[in-house]
Amino acid sequence: MKKAIVLFLLLLAAWLTGAGVAYAPQWQQAQLLQQDGLMLFPRALAVSDQVFINQHGQRMALRELQGRNVLLFFGYTFCPDICPTTLADLSRSWKQLPADIREQWQVVLVSVDPERDSPQSLQPYMAYFNKSFLGLTGNANGLGVLAAELNAVYGKVERGEGVAYLMDHSANLVILDKQGAYRGYIAPPHYPQRLVPLLQALSTRLQ
Repeated sequence: MKKAIVLFLLLLAAWLTGAGVAYAPQWQQAQLLQQDGLMLFPRALAVSDQVFINQHGQRMALRELQGRNVLLFFGYTFCPDICPTTLADLSRSWKQLPADIREQWQVVLVSVDPERDSPQSLQPYMAYFNKSFLGLTGNANGLGVLAAELNAVYGKVERGEGVAYLMDHSANLVILDKQGAYRGYIAPPHYPQRLVPLLQALSTRLQ
């Protein structure tokens, strides 16, 4: 009888351990998705299909991004701080993500400075950080519509005669799902220690 009880307890302990391993990732994902700086909307919001020019000089409609989740942010190549920092953090995060998670996402920079950001300037800029990242420019009207739909702001900052202007802009990473809908955003900081596990959790949530 004692042997049977001991065997039962061992089997129960093994089952509980296995259950803990199985359910721990879900608990961790729930915790990650409740952190400060992450906003997930209760419902998906529609995004209009604007057409831009990518860094390879090709016309690209936003609908062409469907099929993958998108991390979209607004920036420009003359940006002195926020944009290069964000792209560097994203590139480091990409290298740490498992291949199956990485394949579910696309990073997209939409230029808030189409006046200066041509495909010729975007191409080496994006390639410097990560050749798989997309840069979009060339549609000032579409930029305004998209920014309004994604709750982003931007504006020109003049710095005096003979000095190049700067652009103020939002620093959030916008989350679009595989159907191209607006699902939320990630506020900075975007360092890999935070972003890598967060993207893994979001990959499960957005399926």
